[in-house]
Formats: sequence, structure tokens, C-alpha cells
Amino acid sequence: MANPSYKSRVLEIHSINMWNMFHVDRAIKFASKHDMTGIAFHCNELIDKVVFPEKYFSKDELLEYNPVRNSVTKNYRYYLRSVLDKCREYHLEFYAEVKEIYFPFDLITKYPELRKENGQLCATDPFWWEFLEEKYKEFFELFPEVAGIIVSPGTRESMVSFAANRCTCERCRNYDVDDWYHNVLAAMYKSISAAGKKLIVRDFSYTKTHQYAMVDAAGSVADDIIMSMKKVPHDYYPVFPDNPAVGNCGKLGQWVEYDTWGQFFGLGVFPCSVAEDMKGRMQRYLEKGAEGIMLRTDWENMTQSSVFCSFNMLNLIAGAMLSKDVNTDMQDIYDAWMAYGLVSPLLQDTFDQVPCTPTAPDAAERLQKMMQLGWKILEKGIHVRGHVFNRNCQIFDRYDLTYNIMTVFHSRDQWEPGASKRVEPTEENIQMILQEKEEAIRMAQHLAELADPDKLGVNDTVREYLLFLQNSFLAYIEGFQIECRTTVYTKRAELSKNKADIQQARESLAGYEELAEKYRGLVRGKGYSHLVEYMLDGDRLIRFKASVLQVLNALETEDA
Repeated sequence: MANPSYKSRVLEIHSINMWNMFHVDRAIKFASKHDMTGIAFHCNELIDKVVFPEKYFSKDELLEYNPVRNSVTKNYRYYLRSVLDKCREYHLEFYAEVKEIYFPFDLITKYPELRKENGQLCATDPFWWEFLEEKYKEFFELFPEVAGIIVSPGTRESMVSFAANRCTCERCRNYDVDDWYHNVLAAMYKSISAAGKKLIVRDFSYTKTHQYAMVDAAGSVADDIIMSMKKVPHDYYPVFPDNPAVGNCGKLGQWVEYDTWGQFFGLGVFPCSVAEDMKGRMQRYLEKGAEGIMLRTDWENMTQSSVFCSFNMLNLIAGAMLSKDVNTDMQDIYDAWMAYGLVSPLLQDTFDQVPCTPTAPDAAERLQKMMQLGWKILEKGIHVRGHVFNRNCQIFDRYDLTYNIMTVFHSRDQWEPGASKRVEPTEENIQMILQEKEEAIRMAQHLAELADPDKLGVNDTVREYLLFLQNSFLAYIEGFQIECRTTVYTKRAELSKNKADIQQARESLAGYEELAEKYRGLVRGKGYSHLVEYMLDGDRLIRFKASVLQVLNALETEDA
């Protein structure tokens, strides 16, 4: 095809894998083979690993303040230059993806006045605008090959953030969020544009107000800034509606971000196709003026794991093919996945597995059905009627987080007003919720049949994974089923104070110890990747039960 659907097609590395040249080399070669245009390193403090800057820390001062950091900084600089050389070899752009405001800790030692009376860093101190300008000026002097900066100023994950600002000075109390984002972006843009590079601003934030404030702030700085938006608002929740910001960015360019691995859909341990969802959203977003995509391959909180050691390579392949042509036939995508071959997530992602090509005549058809069914299981198993009911794919270890995650922290209401009413513990809702979990259980039982290695013709490595999958996927969903049942009954008891409701909640606590032991038997002492135990941590079930008992005991004491 002459013109690709999306002009910019970027593969994102989001974990410490970026500091492993084996992984980087593999990602670059994949991107090149699939005609992608760039690589992004997503590291919150990436710029601060290579820049202090010298305006605030001369070479002599740096040695005085932190001689170890001086050496570490040089190491990161050499490494980044080697990555840039490899990107140039494969004709790929390189983007640094960061969260701001970040800074080296030594800055506070040298400028203690940045802390105010309550000991908190002041997010509105004008010093930060100057600091950002200088930091990016020096960065591009050191690395002129970098194509641009992708920044998230709206999260609570940076060292200085207006979204999480705890400074109580008069200026902070009266500061407007729009002004703060404008000042951050204006300071960055001044140096980035002077270097002739792109500034891509992510809308990633935890409230609708901050999301649109970001768009407005970017537009107020310059028309050539690009907005980058996750495929859904807030975070990578596959059950959420389309991101409403796409198509509402004025004159700004638009990129859309996709998670291919599965932070909220199985983390690659449990296979899941989001390729069909990806195709629909890419088609719709293209119509709304989006011109770039990013495909995330891993997650910063997980080491030695990525989509590259998972059946979910299907999603990365799909993203690469669909971004080039949104009308690509889904069968062509599944065929490309089969041609790539199967790899096992039971192994640490520290070496290149030789992909396995199944030899059974109907293997491709069975595996396609398995991947599609995996999504349906996770949709109904680890979510509750379109709401997030997991901790980055883990079962809960605290009862108090359940409804907080569903209706507050990861609330759907901002994007779909009144959505949380679907999870209120009414009799009608409870029956629908429990039915949803039963359906997920039935589908997991069916997936075990599809995953039969004797009917697929696979090597020993993939065979071991499929045998694990037959037993573990069902157990995994059982964990969410049992916790969900306890959650809705306990919440109802909290609201009603009714003795019968409290008793029903207590009765729902049966079977926790048995399931916890089952989890341990599936993962302990097997030599699997640590990610597997992360997904099947039986101790979390025990802690969850204990937290529920505290609530129920308190209710009974209160009643007495």
C-alpha cells in the first residue's frame, strides 16, 4: 500500500528491559521488519539519568555532591548513544518518554528553599519552568539524534505534580491547573522546538478535568504539539469506552496508545486477543484524525517479562499490521502470528526463545479460538460489568480496595455517567454479577479443552505452558469469582447492617484456604518466571479473607 493508515508507528519499551541490549535489539528488529517508524523508551526519569543539568551542577560540583551519580550518568550516556546508533542503522526514530516534573535528588540539597513550610515541594515555584528549559536544552545538545519527547505531566507519578501537589503555600492554593500545565509545557517546548524536535503530550491523567486541561494547555503553547492519548480514558482498561479526547484536540496532531501485553488483561501469562478490539478502535480513531500510534510491549513494574515471551505477541503483530493498514483482514493477522511461532511466558524473558510452529492440521484454528476466548474470560472474570476488579491483574489482598478501585480510583462514571450503579449491591445487580463470574468459569473450562497440547503439535517448552494453562486459568478466575462474591455480600452487609446479610457474607468466606493452597501448588518450586507467582499468589487470598473478617466483626460489634 502506498500510504500507511498511521504515519507514525512507534514501539514502546516501558520497563528496565530498555537497559538490556538483548531486548532492545529484538524490539528494534521487530519494528524494522514490520515497517514501524520508531522506538520509544518510557522511563519516568530518563532525561535525569543523563542530564543534571550543568547550569545547576558544574562538573566539579557534581563530583562533590554525588561522585557515584557522576559515573552512573556517564554510563547511561554511553548506553543511550549505542541505542541511537542502532536505531539509525535500522532507520527508526527514537523518542524519550518521560513524566514531569522529575529531577536529581541532589537538587533539593542544593536548593532547600524548594521545600515550603509543611516540608512539601512547591509545584508552582517558577524555578521549575527554568529548570525544565535548561534540562531539555542540555539533553538535545548531548543527543541531537533524538526525534522528540513524549511527556506525561498530568499523573500522580512524577516527583513534582500539580495533580498530587501537597504544598499549602498561598500561591499553590490559588493556582489554576490550566496555568500549571501551560507553564510546564511552555518551558519544555521552548528548548525542544529550538532543537527542531517534536513535543508529544500525553493526556494520561486520573480525572476528566485534568485530561482536558492538558489538551487546552498544549493548544495554548503551540499548534505543532502532538497529543498522545491512551485508547481509552484514564488507563489501559480494555473494557472502557473510546477515549473522548481523540478527535477533540483542536489543531493539535493526535497519537493513540495501545497496550499489547496486558496490564489489565492477563499480563501475557493468560493468553488474550485484543486484536479485534484494536482494529475497531484504530478504524474509529483514524476517522477522528489520529495520525500516529504507540504499541506498549511491557510494564515498568515487571522485570524480565514482556509481550515477546507470550502468546500475546499476537497483539503486537496485530498492532503493527493494523497501524499500517486498518483494514487488514483478521485472518491475515492470525496467520502472521502462526508464522512467527509460539513462545512460553513460563520462562524469564532473558534470552531469545526459538518460536514453535504447531504441526497439527487444525492447530491454527484451535489457537485462534483460544486467544479470542481468552479475552471473553478476562472481560467477565477480572472485571465486573465493565468495571476494573483487579490490581494490575492480581486478585485483591484487601477488601477496602474493591469498591474503591471500581467506583473511585478507576471510576468509569466520568466517562459514562451513572455506570457505577451497575455494581451497587442490589439483589438484581448481585445476581447479574455472580452470573457473569459463572459464565467466565464455564468459558475457562472450555479453554482448557482448546489448549490440549496433544491436539496442537508443539515442542516441549510450549507443551509445558499449555499443560500449566489447562489447570491455572480456571484457578485464576476462581480467585476472582470467590472474591467478587464475598465483596458484593460484604458491601451489602455494610450498607444494611442486617444480621442475615452479615451471615451470608461470612458464609461466602468458605474455600479460601483450599484455593490458596491450589495456587501454591501450581507455582511454587516449579522454576517458572516470577510473573507466574505474581498472577497466582495464594497469600493474597488469605489476606483478603482476613480483611473481610475485620469488617464483619466490626459490624457485629456495632450491632451488639
